Amino acid sequence: MMLIVGILMLYLTGATLLMRISTHFCWKEVISYSFPIGLTINTLFMFVCDVIGFGFTEYVLFFASFAIIALNYDLLYSYYQEHKKDMKLPSLSLSNMNYAAAFLSIVILILFYIITSKNLYWPTSEHDAIASFDKLGMVMALEGKIKISLFEYNLQGSGGIYPPLFHGGIAYLYLFGASSPKIISTLFYISLILGFYSLVKKYVKPIMALFFTLLLAVAPELYSHAALLLSNLPATANVMIASLTLFIAIDKKEKSYLWLSAIFTAITLWTRNDTIGFAIAAIAIVFLSFYKSKDWKTIGGYALIAISTFVLWTLYLKLVIAIPQSSRFVDHLGFDSKKMETMLLYVFSMFTWLQYGTMPPGHMLYGISFLLSIIIILLNIKNIRSDKALVLFYFLISFAIYFMIFYLLDENKQDAPISSLMESSFKRGMFCFIPILLFYSATCKVGIWISDKIEAFRLG
Repeated sequence: MMLIVGILMLYLTGATLLMRISTHFCWKEVISYSFPIGLTINTLFMFVCDVIGFGFTEYVLFFASFAIIALNYDLLYSYYQEHKKDMKLPSLSLSNMNYAAAFLSIVILILFYIITSKNLYWPTSEHDAIASFDKLGMVMALEGKIKISLFEYNLQGSGGIYPPLFHGGIAYLYLFGASSPKIISTLFYISLILGFYSLVKKYVKPIMALFFTLLLAVAPELYSHAALLLSNLPATANVMIASLTLFIAIDKKEKSYLWLSAIFTAITLWTRNDTIGFAIAAIAIVFLSFYKSKDWKTIGGYALIAISTFVLWTLYLKLVIAIPQSSRFVDHLGFDSKKMETMLLYVFSMFTWLQYGTMPPGHMLYGISFLLSIIIILLNIKNIRSDKALVLFYFLISFAIYFMIFYLLDENKQDAPISSLMESSFKRGMFCFIPILLFYSATCKVGIWISDKIEAFRLG
């Protein structure tokens, strides 16, 4: 019972901040965005408690969340009154039913049911979770702080250098009585799938939006991570919301989505610090979009919000935990042609059907997500500079920085060759780029044309 209460508090806490930005988000967006925001608020509160030396417990977190909700209950009530007419089940009339959309929805719901059942039944078994994330969360819950005793004996594992959103979320669930915290993966999977559908549907008809949502939901490697206790799926959900809301904010000139993007960029950096490339790409786009109008307030405000958590965690690592961000990187710059060649060949195999090393080819890892996106980009090549060019710009900048982060990793400090890193960490980090390219594919002129043709065929 307490676990259900704890999860509900996360959603309500996140919804209160969301209402402060705008009350015009649809109910699907509210469900999608509220969980990551609520979890961020609570882990930031854990962080504050840790800094001031005050141990956090379930009661401390409960009453902190309750205070936030109580102070903003009027916003939640007003939102409900404004949107309750939209919170209804789709029509079940056989004559008016969109059968293709219904079929796609059922498939997505079955996939969701399978993953949820697995998370509720099977215990944590993956190495990185047991050796790091689950262990960190469990000890955080026991000791009520972020700098736990594991750091004294260098037993924190690889996740110890990551910001505390994910293992802090695991600690939160343990505090509220979870026997297994794997439900957190299901909740992030909901945010990823429901959020993607809600944002893509702003441009195309339901069938097209559901088809591309299904491609995202069923990407083999990503789908498997929805049943694992690792931080890659949460990072993907947060990157998806941060990037897609930015594209919509620039395209439709909606400031509420711009500030939501800034917040989710900060949340992304509060999840994994190797996502810094997405923040840099986002800030570059905001600068290019508002430079001509000299709107320095918007540019500066977005940048400060976006990188706030990165700066906060970097200082904490250096001053409190004494593990600098640079501890995994090479000590001097240079060009390693063999390393570059290996990385490029791996990347090429990830985007295609070809194999390199012992890793499966891209279509076995990510389904047709990348291959279909490449085909649609080529079909849309004549509109490449005028049709959602910022989406591709964002992808290229963020991917280039992500690639360089791995290129600069020291293989000796990592105690792993670059081939091993590409087949594990880099491969999982590629999840974040799938929603970006699928969004472009669904909403570019070619995608909208296909969507309109399908709808016209359906209606006869």
